[in-house]
Amino acid sequence: MSQSPTTFYSASAGSGKTYTLAQDYLTLLFKNPYANGYRRILAVTFTNKAVGEMKERILDYLYKFTFDELDEGVLGIVNHIKNETGLDNEQFKNKARAIFNQLLHDYSAFDIVTIDSFNHRILRTFAKDIDLPDNFEVELDSKRLISKAIHNLIARAGKDKKLTQQLVDFSLSKIEEGKSWDIEYDLQDIAKLIQNENHYPFLKQLKGKKVEDFLGLRESLYKKIKFAKSELEEKGKSLFQEFTENGLTSNDFFYKASRVYKFITESAQGNYSIAPDTGYVKDMATATLENKAASASAKDFIESKRADLVNLSEFYTENCGAIMFYKNIASSLTPLSLLNELLHEIDKIKVAEQIVPIYEFNALLAEQIKDEPAPFIYERLGERYRHYFIDEFQDTSRMQWENLAPLIENELQQQRENEERGSLMLVGDAKQSIYRFRGGDADQFLRLLATPDLFMLPKKDETLEFNWRSYDEVIKFNNEFFDYYGDHLHSEVYQTLYKKYLQQQTRAKEGGFIQIDFIDKDFEAPYDTDDFNNAYPYQVYQQIKKAHKNGFALGEICVLVRANKEGHEIAKYLVSQEMRVVSGDSLLVYASHKVQLLVSLMRMVQAPEQQKPRFEFLMAYTRVFEIEDIHSFVTTHLHQSLLELGKGLMAFEKDDLGAAFAKTALFQATEQVAESLGLFKKQDTRLQSFLEFLFEYSTGYEVSLSDFLEHWELKKEKLSVPAAADADAVQIMTIHKSKGLEFPVVIVPHCDKKLDDARNPTGWVSVKEEEYEGFDQVYINLKKENEFYPGTAPEIYANNLGKVQMDQINTLYVAFTRAREQLYISAESANPKTNNYSSLLKEFIEKKGIELETHNGYESAQIGDVNRKSVAIETEESQMLEEYQVCLDSERLSISTRKGLLWSSGASEAIQKGNVLHEYLSLMKDSSNLDKVRKKINRDFSLSKEEQKEMKKMIEAVISHPDLVPYYTKGIHVLNEQPILLPSGTRLIPDRVVFLNDEAVIIDYKTGAVLEKHRSQLNKYEDLLVSMHIKVSEKVLIYTDSLEIVKWNG
Repeated sequence: MSQSPTTFYSASAGSGKTYTLAQDYLTLLFKNPYANGYRRILAVTFTNKAVGEMKERILDYLYKFTFDELDEGVLGIVNHIKNETGLDNEQFKNKARAIFNQLLHDYSAFDIVTIDSFNHRILRTFAKDIDLPDNFEVELDSKRLISKAIHNLIARAGKDKKLTQQLVDFSLSKIEEGKSWDIEYDLQDIAKLIQNENHYPFLKQLKGKKVEDFLGLRESLYKKIKFAKSELEEKGKSLFQEFTENGLTSNDFFYKASRVYKFITESAQGNYSIAPDTGYVKDMATATLENKAASASAKDFIESKRADLVNLSEFYTENCGAIMFYKNIASSLTPLSLLNELLHEIDKIKVAEQIVPIYEFNALLAEQIKDEPAPFIYERLGERYRHYFIDEFQDTSRMQWENLAPLIENELQQQRENEERGSLMLVGDAKQSIYRFRGGDADQFLRLLATPDLFMLPKKDETLEFNWRSYDEVIKFNNEFFDYYGDHLHSEVYQTLYKKYLQQQTRAKEGGFIQIDFIDKDFEAPYDTDDFNNAYPYQVYQQIKKAHKNGFALGEICVLVRANKEGHEIAKYLVSQEMRVVSGDSLLVYASHKVQLLVSLMRMVQAPEQQKPRFEFLMAYTRVFEIEDIHSFVTTHLHQSLLELGKGLMAFEKDDLGAAFAKTALFQATEQVAESLGLFKKQDTRLQSFLEFLFEYSTGYEVSLSDFLEHWELKKEKLSVPAAADADAVQIMTIHKSKGLEFPVVIVPHCDKKLDDARNPTGWVSVKEEEYEGFDQVYINLKKENEFYPGTAPEIYANNLGKVQMDQINTLYVAFTRAREQLYISAESANPKTNNYSSLLKEFIEKKGIELETHNGYESAQIGDVNRKSVAIETEESQMLEEYQVCLDSERLSISTRKGLLWSSGASEAIQKGNVLHEYLSLMKDSSNLDKVRKKINRDFSLSKEEQKEMKKMIEAVISHPDLVPYYTKGIHVLNEQPILLPSGTRLIPDRVVFLNDEAVIIDYKTGAVLEKHRSQLNKYEDLLVSMHIKVSEKVLIYTDSLEIVKWNG
């Protein structure tokens, strides 16, 4: 590694970033005199997948280092480490073996982690300081939380008068815009702000506002608009009257009634309807005002009024921008007010469920540690790192970096005697920053890259110049095209990025092929389509056939799309052509017709009197069993009873369907119905995943049909089956999901987006608090008219426009650089003046002198040799079960669960029950979370109803015991099984420590006989707490099998 404490790697796509990370990480391990050097290293990245890959890579290298004959693939790293450490062959192998063995036995200290998991660890240490529950849970499903909050908010309609009016106003405004009155989608949309930390400081300020504050601002804005209109009307009428009194008409003005005269008449009506940058408004001082055919007196009079017209145009321009600004602010106030109410609903849910949403981690930490010294944070964390690795730094948010920086700076600026110096390795590529919508900040990456030092210490910048992934022609094309594209960016900073850090060297992998197809706008694909975009699936199909013909297996081809909708259309067409496909849609469990059939059957059983679920069931049945006469089938069965449907359509002989679900556990009933329908005759992984999902949800405690269906609605869109790695099928995925992956052949359709295309961009603008009813930030839609707004709005618009353009070029860069050997691109044949991908590609091709060949419905440019150069890799096919196996009730085995280890008959039964009770108590914070703990224990131990009742009595006997009530009261501060680290490195773990009036009570749970060693153990715990300056008021032993309680102090 570099002698500089900080190394900043710029790693373009395919440049061997993971290899470099692994090499530097391993070098640090071998430089450390001990085998546990990994304990002093923290490596953070952004996904669990990346964590797994990095850990696997490190362990794989270490394992291979121990071989007598080294694998050719590791020789480069081995030689690098030897040069850095001076180790000979035998020393190197011994050290590798020692590190490998130590890592396997101390795996929990192998800190290659996601940034969220590291933040979670720190947050746990500050839980008490920020009033978080001791045993809070992390809420990963933000959608569930927000959906529940929206439901609770809407449920307040009719009870909260002011909120009700807000909801009604919002619905009416949507109807006036020609949209659906249903506001739930809009609330979901604006709630996305909550999950983007860039909005956090603004939303935090809003939480102090009430509905009345938003209403007051809106009223104030409307007054400003009304006043500006009346002023314009007054000035315009005065001027219009002068022209009229002097006999002038529209015919006396240039372009008659369409230009200057229209401006005067619109102004006289107080209308700000003409764009302020319109030529004759902007250039009134020099513009031609009079018609050539007008009389000399008319011309003279018009010219005499030019100064008045200029004054009017200046007043108009200034106030038109302000009015647009006011209207923009006002249009966002109602949804923003509702978002504010939504934040309060989320807070209520967080308290009730004792959860912290994962999107709050960074903000909570930033608030807590901003004024804390780094050593204190380390002390609370219980660990000290010397070396830091941050991967994908371009996707690190500003808040994430600010949270990590104090820890890193503290280490880099210290030099301890006889210890290696701390180090930092940052790796990233601003060209691959495509997660700005999640808070990723590429500008931060570029700022740090441009500075000569970091933390007042020298920084070494390294560029990984070689592309190890792609073939020559693909590398050359991407180098040249994105260099050309970069010239079209507005921001000079981003232009420099694509000039200075783009060009990659090749590694003598000769070959590669690129094909760019421009589809005619009027092209009619040879299948049913009314939409030009549907010509893309046909073109993709032709490109796949071409690649397949030239030696590539279907499984080596990936189609990359920007939106799931595009992927769905392509997948649908490819399947219709009997081509094997793996896509997000094809892997989603709820997309299975069989799953849809079972879910609709459940809904029908839940509401047997309703026609809609019955109709949905019958329609799903026609899809699964390919019923041709759908109308006749539906009309025949629509009004049948559940008993008749069960016997007629699924040979279900036992009971009617409703009775079957009432008498049998939900999972078993569903499995039996699926068997009766014949859904298991052919293996279906999505159906199996659905049943596993149902089994996991319903195991351990009783759930109703409605409980499961509600749970299913919340989870179904994320429930998918993993694709088989060896599946010979074309992959279809979004560009965002492809990041970090590579494919022999990549196909990118729909390259027709505008270079500055963005979906409803928004931003915050600073305003003067005294002029905006106590608001110092307002939320607006970002659009071109922002250029005429007062204050900083034009600057914010321009800045966002640059970021949007960066998003667009980066997305295309990520897509094009996934290709190893062949890249196929398709776009609409656009007008050269159109500001989109297509026109840019065409301009580039023409500039490079590449010939365009004309085909039926499209033009095509080809670069390189279409024939495959690489060697195809054979894969073994996975073995699939031919049929899903179902056990009938009579055939079911009694399986020993975790309960079986603790619960049996005979003399030890009381102790075993005491063990289960111990589990209860170790998970329970206080009496408020008893139900949640009970469900978990019932599920983990598979307790019968009788056992559940018995355990409930036992737990209530403990927490309601007169001597124990204070230790389980709601709201107390509790530490359950919190390890105490001794200087020797060993840990002691008291079962429960309760803090009352700044004093601690130590509680331990035991079974069996009362022994003196139990007292000694608690006395030892006391000594440790006292050494930490914590006073212990009492020690308590609870014997959970006999419910005997021993208390003492002193």
